[in-house]
Amino acid sequence: MLKDNRFKFSTEVLVSDVYNVLAKNYIDIITDYFELQRIWLNNAYITFKDLDKYFILMSLVSKTFDSYAEYFIKYDFDQFYNIDQYELKKFNIVSVAKELSISKETARRKILELEKIGIIKKNKKAVVINRNAYNLQKPTTSIHLISKFLSNLSRLLKKSNVINQEISSLDLELLIKNNYTHCWNYFLKFQIDMLTTFKQKFFRDYETVQIWAMIVYNQNLALTKKIKTTSKYPEKVKDTYLNELLSLTETLGLNAMTIADLTGIPRPTVIRKLNFLVKNKFILKSDSGLYKISNSQKIKEVDKFRLQNVNKISEMSCKLFNAARIYSN
Repeated sequence: MLKDNRFKFSTEVLVSDVYNVLAKNYIDIITDYFELQRIWLNNAYITFKDLDKYFILMSLVSKTFDSYAEYFIKYDFDQFYNIDQYELKKFNIVSVAKELSISKETARRKILELEKIGIIKKNKKAVVINRNAYNLQKPTTSIHLISKFLSNLSRLLKKSNVINQEISSLDLELLIKNNYTHCWNYFLKFQIDMLTTFKQKFFRDYETVQIWAMIVYNQNLALTKKIKTTSKYPEKVKDTYLNELLSLTETLGLNAMTIADLTGIPRPTVIRKLNFLVKNKFILKSDSGLYKISNSQKIKEVDKFRLQNVNKISEMSCKLFNAARIYSN
């Protein structure tokens, strides 16, 4: 149970309310979100040095959580990570490939690689996921970061009279860990859907998504610093966010070596992905070798997806806030 049952919502939190608060306070909250994504992707890559394999594992873990829910089983964080193995009977390579927007051949090859290193074991149409697989994706840091994000959002929701009490980051961590297989599945499904759609629409592979996101994250930090030093907050900055980023005139950007160091992706791979991004006008390279987002039609298309994603962030956040409402009563 959450400590002292100290917070209670009198009514269900609506997605529209969360969306409106996010839109109104976009810069105040989006940096926390970007930090969550940056660290999640970096840790994901480090696990296998291959994001396709990591996303396959995340898909299998999410399906495990779905199976638990079908039988009204709910494990907390420690209980789940003490399970030796779990057999997922509704396993299908075609469905995994479709969900992650990869070819059947790629999905089959990556699953075989996961078998070779003892992460999973196939058994006819079922797959057994071993405990070491769960431990590889133990999301202690990510739970802390999403709790921080949601806590800051709850402060803004209270300020707008959407909820009657701010929720501390610690209480949210306890909520997620105490109801782990239920709550964390909201986040996994969001991540798989959002990042796979990003990849499918624009970037071909998850590593390119990660590299591009690092460049955006760097410019967002510069924009946040600029806004905090001005007295007037930009109106409707959610809608003008791209223009705000592009209006930064000071020297900024990241070089290939820094991106490799920050992401853990080998420098030759980083350079190859950067060349793709430059060729397709997602980014540009300055004379000093720094990469930043470009003012192109491609970026405008990405920005439309960013705006759509604000609603998805709101939906995921709303589910976790309402889980807090249910489980704290």
